[in-house]
Amino acid sequence: MAKGGDVKPEKITFGGQGKEPGKFRIKGYGFGVAVSADNEIFVTDRDNKRVQVFSMNGTYLRLFPTVVPGESMAMFPFSVTLDVGPGYLWVLGRGHYEKWWSKVGYEGHVVQYSKNGQPIKKFDVSLWSVFHHVIAMDVRNNKVIVGDGSRITMFDPNGSSSKVRTDHGIGGVISDKEGNILLTNGDETVLKYTQSGVKIFQFGTYGKAKGQLDSPQGICLDSSGHIIVANRENHRVDMFTSTGEFVRTIVEIKGPWGVAMGPCRELVVTSSYTETVTIIPRHMVHP
Repeated sequence: MAKGGDVKPEKITFGGQGKEPGKFRIKGYGFGVAVSADNEIFVTDRDNKRVQVFSMNGTYLRLFPTVVPGESMAMFPFSVTLDVGPGYLWVLGRGHYEKWWSKVGYEGHVVQYSKNGQPIKKFDVSLWSVFHHVIAMDVRNNKVIVGDGSRITMFDPNGSSSKVRTDHGIGGVISDKEGNILLTNGDETVLKYTQSGVKIFQFGTYGKAKGQLDSPQGICLDSSGHIIVANRENHRVDMFTSTGEFVRTIVEIKGPWGVAMGPCRELVVTSSYTETVTIIPRHMVHP
C-alpha cells in the first residue's frame, strides 16, 4: 500500500502467440516496441506483418498492416520508433526471408506511417544480418537511425543517408540528447559513438553476475540519462548510469528483447521467448 491508502499498480503482461488481435507471431526475434507521448504502445508483430497498438494498461486499441508504399506487399516489421513529428512513426522491415547462410543482402524498407497506419513514404535499405534489424530516432538532428549487422545508417527526412561502421554487430540502438548513438553489440557490450563514428566509450563484460551481460538486445534511456538494457540471455532488464556503472536490475523477464520508456516513466518490455509485452510501472522502474 502506498501513502494515503493508494494501491501501487503491478506490472501488466499481455500477448502470447497467435494471429488474432492482441497476439503475436515473432518466432523468437525482432520484437520491437515504442511508446508515444500520449501513452500509446506500438509493437511490431513480425510474422503477422502488422503493427499493433495498445494503451498503457495493456488494452488492445488497433492494428495496421505494414504496407510498403508503391509495393504490392506488406513487409515483415522488425523495429519501430516514433518520429519527431507528432502523429507519425517509422518502421523498419524486410520484404521477404532468406536462408540464414545466404550472402545476398535482404530487401529492406524504412517506412513512415501515421499513428493510424497510413503509409506516407519509404526509404529502401539493404539489410545484411539475419535477425537483428533495429531503428531509432535522433530527435536532436531529426534523423532516422538504422542498425543492421555492424553498420549504422542515418537517414535525413529527404532520404539522403550517411553510414558509420562499428566494431561489433548491433543488437539494439538509441540516440541520446546530444545526438550520440548508443548500441548493444548483441554479445556482451554497450558502446557509445558520435555521429561521425568515433567511439566515446564502452562498458560490459560477459557473465551472469550483477552488471554483466549476455546477449544484450534492446536499449533505451530514461529522463535522467540512465541506460536501460534488455539483458536477454540473463533474463533480466538492467539499469546503468550514463557512464556505464551498474545501478540495479529493474525486472526479471524471460528473454527480454525490446525496451521503451513511456512519458510517465513506465517501462515497456517485449519478450522474444514468450511473445508477450510487459508494462513495468514507474515505481518499480524508479523506486
